[in-house]
Amino acid sequence: MPHSFVRFGVFLVATLVLAGLPYTSASAQITVRGRLAHDTPAMPGQEITGSILVDNETMDIQQARVYQTDYLFFADGTNAYNEPGTSARSNARWVSWSPQAVTVPPNGSVTISYRIAVPADADPGSYWSMLMVEAIDPESAESTLGDEPPADREVGFRQVTRYGVQVAVHVSETEALKEVAFEGVHLVATEDGRTLFQADIVNTGAAMIRPDVYMRVFDQEGKEYGPFNGVQFRLYPGTSVRQRIALEGIPPGTYQAILVVDGGDDAVFGGQYELTI
Repeated sequence: MPHSFVRFGVFLVATLVLAGLPYTSASAQITVRGRLAHDTPAMPGQEITGSILVDNETMDIQQARVYQTDYLFFADGTNAYNEPGTSARSNARWVSWSPQAVTVPPNGSVTISYRIAVPADADPGSYWSMLMVEAIDPESAESTLGDEPPADREVGFRQVTRYGVQVAVHVSETEALKEVAFEGVHLVATEDGRTLFQADIVNTGAAMIRPDVYMRVFDQEGKEYGPFNGVQFRLYPGTSVRQRIALEGIPPGTYQAILVVDGGDDAVFGGQYELTI
């Protein structure tokens, strides 16, 4: 399919993880209240503080541990929670937090405070890592709340709740390069007769964007169909997302289409394609 690119100037959410641990019990009921992505504009040399509020929604004391990872995601649906500080634009070494573990009273809350020290020589762009807040089962060996679990307990699986809070700083935002590329562009026919336009959007710049994505489709006489909307995603540098945009109400034929990725201001990107439906 012929196409051309026009350059002009793209979460983590709560993650439920199944962990293979001894015996079966109910998962601890902790909740991270509020945003799971903390974004702060910054300048080189600046210090930033923030907080994460952990709620206990039960009548029992609950515990959680707090630790750090890097975070990347890709258009094929994979996620990478690498060792902190190993990703190219990780800010893990800039981040400190306290406490390292929390004990939350019944129907109460505890605050985790963090500080980000941006280096004086930090280049413009976005830097991020994750603070993980992971519940500790009251009956596990890690818990300090009760007696040790019996040694003869049967092996099984236990469900563990883990919240990933993205902690991102955007250094000298107006100076940071914003750029994307389009990969894997093609049409997909679904079993129910729909036509989808599929494209992987890769952030090849230095700054995070969260763009609106849509398509405009034109027939040979210039009649427009759409716009057809994609899904808005956070898109960090070096990450990618897959857009599958449903093209509905278009008769069979050959069309010119424009894919628009609009991150606001000068962060707008487009690709032009010829489609045969």
